[in-house]
Amino acid sequence: MPPPAAPPGPESQRVAAEAAPTAPTAPARPAETPPAGEDEEIIRPSATRLTIARNMTRVAQTVPTAWMVVEVDVTGLVRLRERQRDAFRQREGVDLTYLPFVVQAVTAALREHSMLNSEWRDDQIVLKKRVNMGVAVGVEDGLIVPVIHDADRLSVTGLAHAIDDLATRARARKLKLEDVTGGTFTIDNTGVFGSLVSQPIINPPQAAILSTEAIMKRPVVRDDAIAVRSIMNLCIAFDHRIVDGSHVGPFMQGIKRRLEALAPDSGLT
Repeated sequence: MPPPAAPPGPESQRVAAEAAPTAPTAPARPAETPPAGEDEEIIRPSATRLTIARNMTRVAQTVPTAWMVVEVDVTGLVRLRERQRDAFRQREGVDLTYLPFVVQAVTAALREHSMLNSEWRDDQIVLKKRVNMGVAVGVEDGLIVPVIHDADRLSVTGLAHAIDDLATRARARKLKLEDVTGGTFTIDNTGVFGSLVSQPIINPPQAAILSTEAIMKRPVVRDDAIAVRSIMNLCIAFDHRIVDGSHVGPFMQGIKRRLEALAPDSGLT
């Protein structure tokens, strides 16, 4: 009688396991959205809102963001606008807002501090040679950021026209692809809603975004005396992989210096 067969060893067990048919794996079922309760309503986001949600989530998960706020005395700018506004409207056909002055100051500062006009790409910093300014515009279902290409080449008057044109076409859904691509820096005018301090989220893949806050009259100390001045906060969020306080501080001071130098008799160049 032949001896009983030895129990299968590890190798034979492995071969048998590989040879055995495998039951098909059922595909994972996507998580189902719970139905709305009696006191709830489910809203399907628009394509614009879904794009915003995905981009902002990506920034929050992948970009180490830092933040800074600088206080700016814009009393001279306020008086300049008050002096020029009516004549500007009659001459140019568009309103003279504060935003063109801010855009001009920012573009000039970007020329001095080019690291803020860049992006992080594959563990490298890519400096942008053109200054293409994105300006956030509120629309019915979110924000659109049309771009003023080569904004540093425009005067305040030219910027006023460009901003008015892009905002009008954004709200009418008439922007072209080139109007919303190629931006290198973004400004968000949250002050129009009365905001005093905000923390904007970077518009990827740009290095930073600046928010302009509401202009408020405040008592401040000037030459050891208390004076009432028009003050605006500028808030910046920036990608800490690209820049840090040693870059952003001088950049913000450059914007502040330019805005505070404006006076009632300044030109609109």
